[in-house]
Amino acid sequence: MTRTISIRPSKDLRSNYSQISNLAKQNPVAITVNGKEDTVVLSHDDYVEQQNYISELEAKLAVYSHLAQAADDVKLGRVYNADEAFDGILAELDVLEL
Repeated sequence: MTRTISIRPSKDLRSNYSQISNLAKQNPVAITVNGKEDTVVLSHDDYVEQQNYISELEAKLAVYSHLAQAADDVKLGRVYNADEAFDGILAELDVLEL
């Protein structure tokens, strides 16, 4: 989803804040200083949505990293029989209960 960016001069922040606020609720607003883009204003809802999306991507990346490590372990033969692995875990738990 490509969104257009409104461009406004920095002087509008003081003189037309409500207009910039309303624009930001529809699309990001680039604030310019001396004709060059300097800052981007987002609505609070868009900011929260963006941060949540980034968090979801980071979580997915962590899962993919673990899956890649697991695939490498299998390729390199770093695997154990499931029964032996569970027996080892249960034995460690038994020691902790004492």
